[in-house]
Amino acid sequence: MPSSALRINRLAGSVTLLGACALGAWTAFAQAPAPRTVRDGVFSAAQVERGKHEFNAICMNCHEIEEFTGPGAYFEEAEGKTVWELFEYIWAEMPEDEPASLDPNDYAAILAYTLSAYGLPTGDTAMPIDRKSLEAIKITRPELPAGR
Repeated sequence: MPSSALRINRLAGSVTLLGACALGAWTAFAQAPAPRTVRDGVFSAAQVERGKHEFNAICMNCHEIEEFTGPGAYFEEAEGKTVWELFEYIWAEMPEDEPASLDPNDYAAILAYTLSAYGLPTGDTAMPIDRKSLEAIKITRPELPAGR
């Protein structure tokens, strides 16, 4: 008899522990912040202006802004990727004749300008340039006006 009572106590303790763990995990999940996207104003208006100047001076030699704004825009293909993936690509590959030749802040400004031209909103702070921050931001399409 004592062994069956011991088994029941152990089983009850295990069930209680399992329930507490499940409740803790659910609570942590429920309180986790929603993932950030480029719709959340992840770059500043000043950064956009700087990026526009840089884009016109450097990128316009090979690109037109319409590549980033019109139907079939580059960002439509980047849907769901992180901002880091875009940042890393342009940093490693652009300009084509001198990859990685710009300051990382210039790459962020150019990316901010193209995202703004695509229809995404500015925010209060500049886009960061560190990997961890940019990996936490997903690319998504701009919100369309009501009725479209």
